[in-house]
Amino acid sequence: MKYTRNIVILSLIAALVLWAADATINAYLFHHGASPVVLLIGASSHELYSLLFMIAGFLLYSALLAKTVFKHDPSLEVLRESMVVNDRLRKEIRDRMRTEEELRRSENFLGTIFNSIHDPFSIMDRDYTIMKVNDSYAHIKGRPANDLLGKTCYEALHGRTGVCEECVVEKTFRSSDPCAKEKLVTTPDGSELWMEIYTYPVFDKNGRVSHVIEYARDITDRKMMEEEKKHLIKKLNYLSTTDSLTGLLNRRALNDILDHEIDRASRYSSDLSLILCDIDRFKLINDTYGHRAGDLALQAISESLKSALRKADVIGRYGGDEFMMILPETSLNGAKSLAEKIRAAVENTELELPGGKLNRLSMSIGVASCCAAVENSDTIVARADTALYASKQAGRNRVSVAAL
Repeated sequence: MKYTRNIVILSLIAALVLWAADATINAYLFHHGASPVVLLIGASSHELYSLLFMIAGFLLYSALLAKTVFKHDPSLEVLRESMVVNDRLRKEIRDRMRTEEELRRSENFLGTIFNSIHDPFSIMDRDYTIMKVNDSYAHIKGRPANDLLGKTCYEALHGRTGVCEECVVEKTFRSSDPCAKEKLVTTPDGSELWMEIYTYPVFDKNGRVSHVIEYARDITDRKMMEEEKKHLIKKLNYLSTTDSLTGLLNRRALNDILDHEIDRASRYSSDLSLILCDIDRFKLINDTYGHRAGDLALQAISESLKSALRKADVIGRYGGDEFMMILPETSLNGAKSLAEKIRAAVENTELELPGGKLNRLSMSIGVASCCAAVENSDTIVARADTALYASKQAGRNRVSVAAL
């Protein structure tokens, strides 16, 4: 169509030129001199009509000629189609170049975002091949990024031939769900970091996980705070249940344990015995040698008591110079025998006092046993305390047993 239009336009120009030439010749020959006015004014109506019909016929002929030529000349048709194809190709090339430029800008933008992430970040395909990593990931692994790309993570990072145990990337591929775990990582400089690792699935058009994004965050400070908190709680728990002087359980802890053991003994109809004892003439030691000597006496006896008891037995400082021993699965006779052993161990303990003097120690001991269904800590402690008082009244340094 474009070429037909061009031919018609050229034919029109040619017709006008012929008309102008013819009019000029007529004016020169018949009107005594050429004049442009004669082209339109000097000509007769018959001449004008004739010229107009000639121009119209000339144009019609040129249009039919152009159509016929392009229709019947295969080479021209091929040329026309070739030119159309070339136009289409040029358009496609421009569109593709525009698309590629947009893709390059988009990729550069994504790359800028990717590398601006300060935490380790990576992308892996279904074969666990590392497709992309940022500088933080390469740094924490101690490897250049180019050494990691295109290799499987288990081969490049761990020298393995298969997927690592408890791999969260594998778990995400298998479950199609995000996963997370905490891991202690050793960095190339030998320091240790706690990392929290997150994995996120990337789905293809069929809804299948094609890639997994792995994102890691340094949580070392948080883990340190958690450990400090645990240590503080443990320390506070220790302080709340432990006598600071002797290192034994304090009265509060002893009462809690005794309640628990009484409940257990009542439930299972098992034996439970209790020993209460205190240091003979402890006030005299304090008054004569000072409170420092009293503290040393308490510490020395604590060590003697711990060495005489069994692993299952519970010992603590009940208050002042008084000690309590809880004996699970122990009958009254068994408790009495153990109490005699304790008394003898304390009697053989020598205390070095200020000035180099040695002073032998002794203890009065009361033993009680339970447990009936109505038994409680107050009743068994009261019976053991009564037996302890009986030992004091009988001359000290002896064992007395409370009647059931």
